[in-house]
Amino acid sequence: MRTLFSLLMLCVAMMMNAQQFPFATPPFQEQQFSGGAALSSARVIKGVRGQKTIRKYDKNIPQVAGGYLINITSNEIILAGYDADGLFYAEKSLEAMQAVGSVPCGVVRDWPAMPERGVIEGFYGNPYSHAERLRLFEFMGRQKMNVYVYGPKDDPYHRVHWREPYPATEAARISELAAKARENHVQFVWAIHPGLDIRWEKSDSLAILHKLQAMYDIGVRAFCVFFDDIGGEGTRAEKQADLLNYLTQEFVKKHTDVASLMMCPTQYNKAWASGDYLHTLGSRMDKSVRIMWTGNTVVDMIDHGDMQWINDQLGRKAYIWLNYPVTDYCIDHLLMGATYGNGLDISEQVSGFCSNPMEYVEASKVSLYSIADYAWNTSAYDSIASWERALHSLMPATLYSDFRVFCANNVDLGPTGHGLRRYGESPEWMNGEPADVATWFTRLGQSANRLLAARDQAPEMIDEITPWLYAQRLTADRGLLVVALRTALARGDSVAFTAIYDNLLRLTEQQRNLRSRDFEGSIKIAAPVVATLYVEPWLRSEAKRLEREYKQRYTYRLDIFPEQLIPDGNYYIKVNGHYLTDLTPSQPNARALFVAERDTINPQRQEWTVEQSPANGRYSLVCNQSRRYLNEVGRFGQNPYNELWNTYQITKTPDGKGFYIRNAQNGGTNWWTTDENDGIGFSPNSPAVFEFIPVR
Repeated sequence: MRTLFSLLMLCVAMMMNAQQFPFATPPFQEQQFSGGAALSSARVIKGVRGQKTIRKYDKNIPQVAGGYLINITSNEIILAGYDADGLFYAEKSLEAMQAVGSVPCGVVRDWPAMPERGVIEGFYGNPYSHAERLRLFEFMGRQKMNVYVYGPKDDPYHRVHWREPYPATEAARISELAAKARENHVQFVWAIHPGLDIRWEKSDSLAILHKLQAMYDIGVRAFCVFFDDIGGEGTRAEKQADLLNYLTQEFVKKHTDVASLMMCPTQYNKAWASGDYLHTLGSRMDKSVRIMWTGNTVVDMIDHGDMQWINDQLGRKAYIWLNYPVTDYCIDHLLMGATYGNGLDISEQVSGFCSNPMEYVEASKVSLYSIADYAWNTSAYDSIASWERALHSLMPATLYSDFRVFCANNVDLGPTGHGLRRYGESPEWMNGEPADVATWFTRLGQSANRLLAARDQAPEMIDEITPWLYAQRLTADRGLLVVALRTALARGDSVAFTAIYDNLLRLTEQQRNLRSRDFEGSIKIAAPVVATLYVEPWLRSEAKRLEREYKQRYTYRLDIFPEQLIPDGNYYIKVNGHYLTDLTPSQPNARALFVAERDTINPQRQEWTVEQSPANGRYSLVCNQSRRYLNEVGRFGQNPYNELWNTYQITKTPDGKGFYIRNAQNGGTNWWTTDENDGIGFSPNSPAVFEFIPVR
């Protein structure tokens, strides 16, 4: 029950102009400022509820873990926390207030809407570096996030070799991470992923117990068990529940300083729920265990009805694993727009709320900032206002406008198997092209150039987004060339038109060849794209429209226009109902195989970038997960890309319902077919019929 004091303060807070104090914090739960300002020399008194220094304020401290009170007079500032976390958050809020100017006299009462708020490093791809994680914990502390789950899929000692201890060097790094997290009042949760080959024997239960103890010995005090993205024996609900009960009894309860366990179930979203799996977990597993949930699908935003359904299934409050802004299934994109779509009325229904971010940690902070806002003060969350604060927080003021342009043009995910779209991208284009297209593209290019030139002002962020800044600059240059094509055609200047078009082809090819994280051993290589929702389609369609109009009027230099049977884009490639798949993306020189089922875990293994080479009119086929091209023997090439060996002739079947694929090498005589081992075969006279199905 709120006191009369707190109710009055809430009324005052609701009447406050939200823009009056643009703090780098979520809106305070309750605030009342009197108009004056504290002296720069004001004495700061701080303490935790019950301590003598601030005892007279105890009744006004929010009685919630992490809650705090700030009382500011002209010569004294009181920082009082419900607990140590609350005092830390009070200090961070005061720092944020001081960062934007003089601190107004008044009272702030603040507390978290959700008990646990944080980050899950659970994506497929290049894990964060040690330095990136250390910086992430500092960011989380500033934003009042209090949980970090360590679960990178490609850490072998987390997943594939989960029974084995970490080498000493790696163990020392994790120990440092746990200490740095504690320093920032972040609970470091180490996750183990045994489900790929667990045997449900006593020896495996002991192996997990011993692994947890080894992690405890280096400073970890919170643990999670993952059973996501597996099949077979490891998916049995009763066995999973029994294991978590065993670990609770034999490990958690035998340590006085270990948090309750967390677990990620195999059926972690509603679309995959079947049978009595969820009910078995909920009824059989110790009630202290937090169970993770991604929503109605793998990638989903969460609302009140979603939470009611899953909480009824589990008999407890689910722990949200939000698969946003993660891009391991759409790695060419950065998700830099506003974070919206989660219900503003679910804070009482969750036991925690964590985000699975992109493998680009700095870029992820735009969304993570807002997720911190949302989880702290859910009912007052404003996605656009929070996004604006994030941009101000993450970039120097001199770069804010240019960074805002960049973020506004990196919003949508593109078509994916998971269906989530974000529609706020390139807002000036939402209802058709802007009135002054040339000015818009000029600004787009200038913003990219200014950010690239200012690396020293925000090195970590700009280094990370540089490949996308190059893509932004090339998009701007291509846009200006399309405008120039319009002008040349209007003037009737065929010579200028073809010269400009030739330059456009060159820049388009240059942009297609951009790569991010194209280093030896990289797990995922991105081909950066920007402004794909409205601007890129306009560029392609307008260039094609002008090309068609030119061909109707002129015969000069028609040779420069490539014939395009299949539009450049992302496709599933099927034969006899089977999908062409890169099953072993980390294996050099592996074969591409045809698989009967759609891959819903790593859909990009079956998604292919199909592009026509302007140089020869043939098509290259590149797997979207590994960014590896297929070579002339149906394997993934290790040699540099070659126009002759790595492009293919694609022709329509006589009935027009499918396509034939033929190698350009060997005189162009070998047609693609299938072999007895589900791979690509070759025949001089019996081609297979392929389907190219656009990825939606």
